[in-house]
Amino acid sequence: MVRVAGVFYSFIKSFYKSFPVFIVFGFWELITLLNLVSTALLPRFSSVIIKIIELLYSGILLQNISVSLYRAFSGLAIGILAGVILGFSMATKRHIERFFYPIITITFPLPKVALAPLIIVWLGVTDQAAIFIVFLGTLLPIIVNTYYGVLSVDKRLLWSALSLGTPPNNLFRKVIVPASLPYILNGIKIALPTAFIVIISAEFVASRAGVGYLISGYGALGLYDYMFAVILIFIILCFIVDRIVAILSKRLLKWHGG
Repeated sequence: MVRVAGVFYSFIKSFYKSFPVFIVFGFWELITLLNLVSTALLPRFSSVIIKIIELLYSGILLQNISVSLYRAFSGLAIGILAGVILGFSMATKRHIERFFYPIITITFPLPKVALAPLIIVWLGVTDQAAIFIVFLGTLLPIIVNTYYGVLSVDKRLLWSALSLGTPPNNLFRKVIVPASLPYILNGIKIALPTAFIVIISAEFVASRAGVGYLISGYGALGLYDYMFAVILIFIILCFIVDRIVAILSKRLLKWHGG
C-alpha cells in the first residue's frame, strides 16, 4: 500500500512539474484551431503528433536519429577523453599549461560550427567530419572545467591524506581525481547539449542522413508538420538523455555535500 502511494505521489509530482509544457502544447493547438496563426506556417499540434507516429512507424525517424546520436556521442566521448587528459595535464604540468592556455583562451569564444564548411572540405560529407565537429565543440568546456577542478582542490585535503599515511604517488588517484570530479561532471553536463546543438547544425550544412538533414529537407519542401515532428521527438530524446546523465552524476557524487 505504501509503495502504491509512493508511485502515485511520484506520478503526481512529475505531472505537476510538466504542467507548463502541457499548457504550451494546449495553447499551440488552440491558436491553430482558431486560425489565429496559419497552419501553413505553424501546423496544429495534433497534426504533429500524427506525423510523429507515421515517422516512427515507417522507421525513417529512428534511422536518422540513430545516425545523429552515433555522431554526437562519438564526438562527445572523444572530447571527454581528450579534455580530461589535457585538463589534468595543464593543471599539474606548468609547461603544458603555458603552451595550451593561450590557445584555449583565444579559441574558446569561436563558434565551432563556423568551422563546419572547412572541415567538410577536408574530410568530405562523412560521419568522421560530423564527429570531428562535435569533438571540437565539446572539447573546451571539459578542458576548462577539469583544469579549474584540479586547481580548486583544497590543499588541506592533500595534507590530511599525507598525514593519514597516503603515499604521495597515490594522492592523484585517491584525492585529486575524486575532489575534481564534480567539476568534470559539470563540464560533461555543459558539453552534452552542446554536442546535440553542434551535430544538428553540422547536418544542416552538409549531410546525407541525420536529424538535421531531415529537418532541413522537410523545411525546404514546406512539410512543416513533419519538420516539427522531427524537432519535437529529438527535443524529448535529448531531455531523456540529459535526465539520465543527471541521475548518474547524482549517484556518482552521493558522497559530495554540494
